[in-house]
Amino acid sequence: MIEEITNNQFVNKLREFYDTGQSQQKVSFWVSIVAVTIGFIVILFSIYLFLNNPEKIKESVLLSVAGVLSEFIAAAFFYIHNKNLAQLNLYFEKLIKLQDTQLAISLVEKMNEKNHDYMYMSIINVLILRNEPNKELTPELVNALKQSNVKGT
Repeated sequence: MIEEITNNQFVNKLREFYDTGQSQQKVSFWVSIVAVTIGFIVILFSIYLFLNNPEKIKESVLLSVAGVLSEFIAAAFFYIHNKNLAQLNLYFEKLIKLQDTQLAISLVEKMNEKNHDYMYMSIINVLILRNEPNKELTPELVNALKQSNVKGT
């Protein structure tokens, strides 16, 4: 059985989802910054070690490789962070659309019953159009939708 939630509960859950996602993204970002900083410090230390003690070339090279490897790891962290952020935004947009749909349906239910069929049809048209690739809503498209509604009734 699907639990029905009120609009306020949905908004609260949406806000909670957004806040959780934001806090996770902040942690991910700062971990990436720390990894970049550590890699850079290791590279600088390897250069310092080589300049002050040229006979320790093996240690300097090893530290340089470790620093460069750390930078690659940090780059991977940033890449994953950006992908997760894009995914979070996509999910959040879908949740907003779901909230809009629920709100529209609840508003229709409060209207005069003789308008229900027309309003439900309008909601269905909007739902169909918003899942299409992004198109500009031109006057011609609006007229075509009106004509299709008139022919359908």
